[in-house]
Amino acid sequence: MPRRSGVRRWSAGIVAVALVASGPPAVGAAGSPSRAGDFVVYGFSQSDVREEDPQVYELDPDTTIRAIGKWSTAGDEAADYDFAQIDRYHAKGITFMGSGTASVIFPEDFATAEIFDDMSTRDADGDPVPHDEFGFPEPARRGNLFNPKYREYLLSWARIQVDGGVDGLNFDEINAGFSGGSKYGFNGNEGFDDYAIADFNRYLLAKYPAFTAADWKSRFGMTDGNILRRDVPPGDLTANFNYRDHLRAGGWNRDPVNAANPLAPEWGRVVANRMYAEDTSFTATYIRRYWKEIVDEMRAYARRTRHRGILISSNGLWPYVDVNSVGMYPWNPDEQTPDFRGADYVPVDGGHLDGAKSLQSQYRYLKEQNARIAGQVPVVVFIDWPNDMMTDYLNLPLREKQDYWRIFGAEAYANGIFPAFHLKDTVGSPTATDLGMMDFFTTYTRFYKDHRAIFKDNEIGAQPVRAGAAGVAASLLVQRGTGKRSIHLVNHNYDQGIVPQTGFSVQADLGSCPRRVSLISPDFPQAKSPAFSCRHGKLTLTVDRLDHYDIIQL
Repeated sequence: MPRRSGVRRWSAGIVAVALVASGPPAVGAAGSPSRAGDFVVYGFSQSDVREEDPQVYELDPDTTIRAIGKWSTAGDEAADYDFAQIDRYHAKGITFMGSGTASVIFPEDFATAEIFDDMSTRDADGDPVPHDEFGFPEPARRGNLFNPKYREYLLSWARIQVDGGVDGLNFDEINAGFSGGSKYGFNGNEGFDDYAIADFNRYLLAKYPAFTAADWKSRFGMTDGNILRRDVPPGDLTANFNYRDHLRAGGWNRDPVNAANPLAPEWGRVVANRMYAEDTSFTATYIRRYWKEIVDEMRAYARRTRHRGILISSNGLWPYVDVNSVGMYPWNPDEQTPDFRGADYVPVDGGHLDGAKSLQSQYRYLKEQNARIAGQVPVVVFIDWPNDMMTDYLNLPLREKQDYWRIFGAEAYANGIFPAFHLKDTVGSPTATDLGMMDFFTTYTRFYKDHRAIFKDNEIGAQPVRAGAAGVAASLLVQRGTGKRSIHLVNHNYDQGIVPQTGFSVQADLGSCPRRVSLISPDFPQAKSPAFSCRHGKLTLTVDRLDHYDIIQL
């Protein structure tokens, strides 16, 4: 959660922004950014809009997930930004991603309290929902994505960043205005403003075009005094159906997604930072619609004003993007565990790295869902903050912090996704330099830069791979387009340090035999030629040594 600075008051009118660009586009002979599928090394470093992180130049990644972020009241005016740093990124060949929160707002952002109220999400009683859990000294709320004026507000600062020369935009927490916050125990009591419930009427009328008054009453418990009508505009919440009144009448106004509410499934349960492909509920349908509207407008704006495309990204798994960046944090929805905590992306035991755990199944789940939601675009994972996963990572001994990337960063690559190497957050945590990690990062990532062709555009191979040693996570990747295959081995034999494995066999049913086999690793400098045999597509080879991560090129 970044710190705040600066004050800017936005009026409800349309904002026009003009700015002389700081320099030429980043890369791409045709004047468009690099294809996101070409990125192999990602950094994570976020600064406020007027700040800069020199660690990025030292790491020299293909890109950072979001170099700057409008997470404070600064960022509504061009003068708030240090766009000169974009030229410094470009001089190093690094793609510059701008960003901002798509949902957190402050009173100082707007010219009047009335505009702030109009931009804010509401609970089922129609009251603005506070979000004191952020810990800001002044009131924070979530912006209402269903309000067209709020969408224009988001576009206004995004246009400033495009005018300033960014190569892409990352919109953070797009659908976060439906949680209810700490006030309601994150039970979903949020998003019930006039704009949203008017759209809910439109959704229901379109979904059930033949419903009569009797159908509305029998199916959803509507009453003669508050029933959906086709002869009244959907947005007339006095003469037409008012969902808030319905919730109050049923006693669900403090818990509107309660299973006893017959309209709760139609409304849907919003999952933070996710837009599942199969979700056709009202909230998913309309959030997806408005998100596409924002994406289309920004791409068109960049073409119209800068004569080039821009990359679009978001936190989580979202459609219509060029790359998805998934924040790793507790209570994420992607893995149900007995304690409901979710996937343990930074496994620790007694303050030490639990390198014996594998994240292969979780990484594969994210890759699979990403393909369903967004298609064949890269998915990147980063340790989100502030939360106890980040705290656990920061508190690891130096060697174990390095091992985290050698094991779990490597395991992301081994399953066709990408880690974002952590340089800096925005809450004052120690940076990679403070932690003594920069020399390791610059040395370690060189391997992935030198072998970038192996890691792009991979799918998980269907054929099983069997390692003849315990604690080894094995996977087969097949490259789209070329059909090139590679076997990846990640060692999870760990006890406050890696326990190397030697002299074990690897078997794979490939369908066709490779002509040659080579073994490379970030753990040793030169490629090796392991002994292997293959008959009728059944490959057997011997690995002489596995420290953290070996890759067998076929």
